[in-house]
Amino acid sequence: MRAVLCNTLFRLFGHRLCCGRIPDWTARIGQRWDTYDVAPLNLYNVMWSIQHWIRCGMTD
Repeated sequence: MRAVLCNTLFRLFGHRLCCGRIPDWTARIGQRWDTYDVAPLNLYNVMWSIQHWIRCGMTD
């Protein structure tokens, strides 16, 4: 089911969603910026984890 969802998201949005550049200003939203294991609720880290989840769930 995850692969179907990830593949569909990729088909709809292309590389903009799964591989797009995350803006630098997002590092200042939420917790102070730090690595994902220290500050997981920072907006930058949330966006990165969503991109990572989509990339890892896609099938070729």
